[in-house]
Amino acid sequence: MTLIDDRGVGTVPQDTAPRTWSFIDRRTGEAVVYVCMDGCALSHATEIGRPVFREDVWCWFWDESLTLPVNENGRPEEFRVLSTVIKVEPWSATIAERLPFAVVELVDDHFIDGLDPDGLETVINTLAARLDRMRETQRRLVEIRAAYMERTAA
Repeated sequence: MTLIDDRGVGTVPQDTAPRTWSFIDRRTGEAVVYVCMDGCALSHATEIGRPVFREDVWCWFWDESLTLPVNENGRPEEFRVLSTVIKVEPWSATIAERLPFAVVELVDDHFIDGLDPDGLETVINTLAARLDRMRETQRRLVEIRAAYMERTAA
């Protein structure tokens, strides 16, 4: 099994069995047994056996990064795009985050957060529709470019 670090660098197999470990509740001093979410890729090394606040314990799976050269300041720079995280925060103040949810990173540190399965499907469908439009634009570019080159060659 390959674990990825807390920033999500690397990959982890989809079939990673949930790990069971414990920490000390910082408020009560009580030992708390915790079972990670299926596929959790965090090491939890900073929490295992140590005093932590329950709300600071969470799991996630970060998919493999994809980067594209984005021209933000006159020069292309590689930015991570369209990464998706599955995350759970079992003691979150936001009740919906106590169940696994998705987070889509559109481009380096710009996120759509708190997506349930239907919300993630909406994002996927929206992006798929945009990709269809981009494919149409690419076809038009080929045609327009060919016509332009034909006109300027004469």
